[in-house]
Amino acid sequence: MKNINIGILGCGTVGTGVAKILIENRELISSRVGALLTLKHVADLDIETDRGVAFDKGVLITDAYKVVDDPEIDIVVEMIGGEGIAKDLILTVIP
Repeated sequence: MKNINIGILGCGTVGTGVAKILIENRELISSRVGALLTLKHVADLDIETDRGVAFDKGVLITDAYKVVDDPEIDIVVEMIGGEGIAKDLILTVIP
């Protein structure tokens, strides 16, 4: 089965919700998509707050550029918002 790596930028309310859905429904989503979805990284400035999600070790990181610069990440989900750093990060991803 093909593997699709996902990176999330921002782990506030919405980003946490997306991550939780991907983690808790991984098998169901993978069976419907026909590929294994792997949450490779979630970048947020605050990695100490308990979000009620059990991230694998090394998934929650503070450096958003590790997400956008990682050639193994197939899908980047931007949940930061705004026109500042979020825009810069997305423009880095789009060739």
